[in-house]
Amino acid sequence: MIEISNLTKQFGNVKAVDCLSITFNQGINGLVGENGAGKSTLLRLIADVYEKDQGSIKIDGMDNTDIKAKELVFFLPDDPYAPNNYTIKQTFDFYACLFKLNKERFESMMEKLSLPLDRRVSTFSKGMKRQFFIALALSSEAKYVFLDEAFDGLDPLVLDTIKQEIIQDADEKTYVVSSHNISTLERLCDNFIILSKGKAASNANLQDIGVKYMKYQLLTKPEITEKDLRKMGVDVVLFKKLGSVCNVVTIDDIDEDILKKRFDIILFEKVAINPDELIALEMLNARKEND
Repeated sequence: MIEISNLTKQFGNVKAVDCLSITFNQGINGLVGENGAGKSTLLRLIADVYEKDQGSIKIDGMDNTDIKAKELVFFLPDDPYAPNNYTIKQTFDFYACLFKLNKERFESMMEKLSLPLDRRVSTFSKGMKRQFFIALALSSEAKYVFLDEAFDGLDPLVLDTIKQEIIQDADEKTYVVSSHNISTLERLCDNFIILSKGKAASNANLQDIGVKYMKYQLLTKPEITEKDLRKMGVDVVLFKKLGSVCNVVTIDDIDEDILKKRFDIILFEKVAINPDELIALEMLNARKEND
């Protein structure tokens, strides 16, 4: 378990991480938030790439600066280093001097991703480099693996292959996968931690978040507005019009009987919210609270 308490990191006048207290449990954790939310800084702090200003980071009860704690961690940044002109095999051997890596699994992943071991990493496209470095991270024998914006630019088939590799590790390892693109984490994460301006906006699974919100499609005469709903005491999170139909997300149920007293109802339907929308709603709420 990774336990973070009152963690703060400041760059100049900007608090990239602001008195943050969260826990990463075993399994696959999604770390989401807009650009600048503090995701990369947080992962660098846990991996002891950055020195914390205050607070504590405990990895299995040990301070993250302890050498034994560091041996439990593999951190893949969004701009990983590859020695100039090294082939895949040479780059793997380079990292194997620094971390415990499973060569058999790595070579298996190279085969699945159709990446030749004798090809120079410097000749790869951005997407191919990402595939290679993710495979390197997944071949690590570390208990905790951090992937920072690692899925950007991957095509759907490759992404699905990588997700399956991660899922098969979930009973033994803890993954923390950061992204500002919610859809890349769909059907992968057990738990989501949402950051906004260096603070934790939410720490829950999709089922818990899903209980929090209700989504409706409304069509009335006269046309209903967000202001009308708020006057009725409805806690409106999101109000959008698509043509003449209003899509409304609320914290509370909308009382249809109260609505009928003021409007002629043409359409009143409660609809499902997809996983992308749930996380986006939590991010939107967090932004409103911090503004």
